[in-house]
Amino acid sequence: MLNKRRHDVDAIRAIALFLLIAYHLGISFMSWAPFVFFIPNIKSIDSLWIPMAMINTWRIPILFLISGIAFRFSFENRTPFQLIKERLKVLGLPLLFGSFTSGALVIYFATLFWEKKGQGEAYYGADSVHLWFLENIIIYSLIFVLMLRYIPLLRNKSSFLSKLLAKPGGIFLFSIPIIYEGHLVETGYWREGNDYSLYVDTSHGFFLGAIWFLLGIILTSQGEAFWESNKINWKIHAVFAFSLYIYRFLNEFEGVDDRIIAFESFNFIFLALGLGATYLNKESTQLNYYRTAIFPVYIVHFPIQYGLMLYFGGWDINPWIKYFLFLFLVCFLSLTFYHSIKNIKLIRPLFGLRNPSRKGVDE
Repeated sequence: MLNKRRHDVDAIRAIALFLLIAYHLGISFMSWAPFVFFIPNIKSIDSLWIPMAMINTWRIPILFLISGIAFRFSFENRTPFQLIKERLKVLGLPLLFGSFTSGALVIYFATLFWEKKGQGEAYYGADSVHLWFLENIIIYSLIFVLMLRYIPLLRNKSSFLSKLLAKPGGIFLFSIPIIYEGHLVETGYWREGNDYSLYVDTSHGFFLGAIWFLLGIILTSQGEAFWESNKINWKIHAVFAFSLYIYRFLNEFEGVDDRIIAFESFNFIFLALGLGATYLNKESTQLNYYRTAIFPVYIVHFPIQYGLMLYFGGWDINPWIKYFLFLFLVCFLSLTFYHSIKNIKLIRPLFGLRNPSRKGVDE
């Protein structure tokens, strides 16, 4: 039975979403920000890409892995119908509501910026924007709930896989589908191009997410063998992850084979899991707070960032000072919003929050 809460998974999820918030803000300080629909700062700091590139290859895949892990835990105590109903409520409502509020505000602020530049007109249109990955998770849930129900291999512990995971480096067997998907990107099988970090609305992003989601299900089904393997292997993952990142850095992040990037991504993700299993699998009041707050904070952070950049992005002050000041303001204002709605029962579900009387595993 998988009835023991993994506090490290909660912590990694919160950290991953916070890194996404910092990453999103960083894009506004890139010289190429306007080309990806971001409101740019008046002065760019392209050297900020050096740390951003470190998380660029695994920032989204790790969310799909964690979602697969949470999905497998939830399956333990729910019927398929109950599980899908829960996923639609916890993810579907925020996706729908967020598309007409947070996402639409981002579209409005971005188009208003260009209207002020004399290019186009401002408009308010519903769009999932930064919540796009919730669509994928809902689709994966609909697909894999049936597979979990009818394919015992996915929900039962495998003696072969458990023994493999107990061996140092055994986890690398699971890198094969990740590397192969990177091979499809490298060879141009996906028609959207060979940019590994292009996840939004691409075949590459959808199938890579499905693989990570499925890996989360399979590995979680192995019980303690999986979590112990993360403790055993995290130092190996660290060597591979940082070595491959340095290789990309020395190549100025250009022209690196996507199969190498895929393997780097794999190692950073399991490095995070290993560090989490070793140091973060313990309950704390602070963790419980951020575990609950991070999803509403993530939902509202993007329009707050766009609003700040729209009205203050043109201020000519040191861009490094500005970046960290804006990061503080985005987090502070997002948390302030969270505290303003966290006790309103009618609003909580719109931001993925269960009401106090309901219990369950958080997505």
